[in-house]
Amino acid sequence: MTKKEHILEKAEELFSEKGFDATSVRDISKAAGINIAMISYYFGSKEKLMEELFKMRMSAGLVSVKEIAENTDLTTVEKIEKALTGYIERVKTHKSFYRVILAEQATNKNKSVIRFLGKSKESYAQFFETVLAEGYESGSFKHKVDPVLFMTTITGTIMQSLLNKQLYATHHGVKVTEEWIRDVYFDKIKEHLKSITRNILGYESNS
Repeated sequence: MTKKEHILEKAEELFSEKGFDATSVRDISKAAGINIAMISYYFGSKEKLMEELFKMRMSAGLVSVKEIAENTDLTTVEKIEKALTGYIERVKTHKSFYRVILAEQATNKNKSVIRFLGKSKESYAQFFETVLAEGYESGSFKHKVDPVLFMTTITGTIMQSLLNKQLYATHHGVKVTEEWIRDVYFDKIKEHLKSITRNILGYESNS
């Protein structure tokens, strides 16, 4: 891990715990074990640091869906499920970052971050539009759906499932632990979403 990535990860933890506004440059420098001047050297400002954090975390996902879309060895439903699994794994690995995303969208203050988020979401929407079109053409998908609404169904279900994990645990009489979330709950979300997406699309496995 580079020094820059180390600073971004420490900032991510603080933004997730305290929020962007309540986190100072001094807080970040202390958590990263560096002097304040290093923040300015690498990023210029806290706002620019936030932008870099979003670019670092979201670029991997965008590269992944591009590779999935171009993979001719995968069926259309496999492409969607691979993208879905990849997204869940990123949320699972970087829960702090996705809490930051939710907070930033709620406050809508950092316009450059919101613009970057919008462009990233459009790239994902284009991925789903392309793959869905392949599925319609091949006859694998019988139901036509809007790619943006399809995408938001997936991401919204994941986010709401995480926000309501305590409700799920209480209802089913299990204890919420980090191990349970990592090893059990995320798999349940994944299987639930696979079932939902196949039903929404009218997927037929013999196509």
